[in-house]
Amino acid sequence: MEKKNKLNTKSSPSDEVKFYFFTFFIALVIIIGYNLGLDSYYLGWIAFTVAAFSVAGNDAIQTIGTFIESKKGGTLLPKVIIFCGLLYIVHLYGWSIDDKEIHFHRLDKFEPPKSYNLIQLLAPIVLVIITRLKAPISTTFLILGLFGGQNIEKMLTKSFLGYGIAFSSALIIWGILSVVFKKDYHDTESEDDSANFWQNAQWFSTSYLWIAWLLQDTANIAVFLPRKLSIIEVIIALFIISLALTFIIKTNGGKIQEVVSEKTDLKSAKAATIVDVVYASILLIFQKWSNIPMSTTWVFLGMLAGREVILHIMTSKDRPYLDTFRQVGKDVVLASLGIAISIFIFVLSSLVYTKEAGVLKFIPNPIVEYFHPSLSLDGAK
Repeated sequence: MEKKNKLNTKSSPSDEVKFYFFTFFIALVIIIGYNLGLDSYYLGWIAFTVAAFSVAGNDAIQTIGTFIESKKGGTLLPKVIIFCGLLYIVHLYGWSIDDKEIHFHRLDKFEPPKSYNLIQLLAPIVLVIITRLKAPISTTFLILGLFGGQNIEKMLTKSFLGYGIAFSSALIIWGILSVVFKKDYHDTESEDDSANFWQNAQWFSTSYLWIAWLLQDTANIAVFLPRKLSIIEVIIALFIISLALTFIIKTNGGKIQEVVSEKTDLKSAKAATIVDVVYASILLIFQKWSNIPMSTTWVFLGMLAGREVILHIMTSKDRPYLDTFRQVGKDVVLASLGIAISIFIFVLSSLVYTKEAGVLKFIPNPIVEYFHPSLSLDGAK
């Protein structure tokens, strides 16, 4: 069964060709529509559709990734009903109490765009490709960073703080667990944690995490839509996200799921349940603390890193924890590269499309003056 599941995330050369051809086609549609002056409302919906698949796909490893890993081979329908059902319940409730908005106040400090520039519209395409390459990039910076230049510094600060808090919390929580439940963590071959209780508990923990993630990261997709949505628009938007979610579950998370699959000790229901509860709780604390968006990817990686470090120290075992620790290190490098790419795209977009001083102040003056000669050296300050 394990061998079969591993094959589910593999793709043939022809699949790769089809993927990149379709991705190029969508990008071409956006570029042509943009240059022909297609109304921003419709361009936004196209970008939203791509973002629904790319954002949900990239972030699947930190939301339902552990669930998918331990439930491979299970029936598709119950998973779709529960997670899509929660998607509708959470957003329709938020829509009803937040004056027909579905971003849960994550976009309160972002001005609604009157129109979209081409880089903003193509950012979800870039994310699709990066996800295909199995890089756990921050969707918050790649997508949302392009819409709130003045907030980028606060977003970076909150995200790195989130990594540190998640790392420290994991050291404490799993340090205690490895002492209290010594057998579970010292005997890595034990099958006790696959009992029915933990199998059932994981449904609740993943649902809890799914809700917490929606409250934080729906804004990364909803930024392409009008702030206030009619009931028809919100139903269509949720239907599109549901299609993306169903596709992700059906394909066992896609190629990026290997980021979770490589962490072999997360395949058990008990380990995955505890990870989900801790991660979701951290997200909810940050969600209540500030409306500034943050990278949930960095919180997730910080928690995993802290977990693997303390388990390796407490168990003195090289396997599986040291191997996983090395893998987490690779994930951090990829995520850092992702932030670098995101900031590069943000800088490029700012230089080409904006003259707003509050945004350009983050960019060296010689570069600003090259693109905007009319601005003085102090004008970008």
